[in-house]
Amino acid sequence: MTALPHPLLDPLANLDMQGAQFDWDGYDVLRLDDRYRRRHLPLLHEAPRPRLAGDDLSPAEYWPPIRSAVIPIDDAALRADADVAAFLDDLRAALGPAVWWPGLRLRAGLLHTTLAPGLGPEAALPDGPLAAIHLVVRGPWLGRFNTGRIYLPVQAADAASARQLEAARVRLAAEHRPLLAGYLQLTGDVRGERYAALRGLVRRYQARIQVPVTPADLWLMDTMDDLVLRSRVARRVPFAAKT
Repeated sequence: MTALPHPLLDPLANLDMQGAQFDWDGYDVLRLDDRYRRRHLPLLHEAPRPRLAGDDLSPAEYWPPIRSAVIPIDDAALRADADVAAFLDDLRAALGPAVWWPGLRLRAGLLHTTLAPGLGPEAALPDGPLAAIHLVVRGPWLGRFNTGRIYLPVQAADAASARQLEAARVRLAAEHRPLLAGYLQLTGDVRGERYAALRGLVRRYQARIQVPVTPADLWLMDTMDDLVLRSRVARRVPFAAKT
């Protein structure tokens, strides 16, 4: 049996081997799956979001908050990359309102990839500074699960960074799996010319986009909804200076 590629060093190949990517050639329409419809669509608005208190929660809202260890991704570094900028321009031209564009602004300071999800309230991060890690943000990816969210896979830039991430996951009793950063949300099913355009853009930019990032710290985040629009950073543990 062929071994899966390393989930941190080659997340795109690992996900392909798992058959996790949306089957672009098997369909002529991208239908939002039930989970995405129930959990994400209700969050795609710009109205004020009152504090949660445990009553009248939607399926994508939590009280008490869910705690996770996450690695922030520098949104400004992504926007400054020529290939990311071209992807966003092409996507806006091809899909228009089929993408929830306000999310880019609302989530700009919250963009992250989750290292260890669903931690207990007693979870503790190691004392810092942690050894520096170097990451590469890859191009757009949509999955068979939670179909409707456009992710950016995140890979370790080198074996030393992968080992640091693995060690942190072992400490937090977290599963070893590819890192994904939720980036954009679709507002409905995608059909016809828009479907063909989205398929082409994913294929083109998935290979082209490779943005190096060196995160400044590891966050312990408490989140109250699936898009972290209600969230707080409970603790920041710094990584060592760039090397």
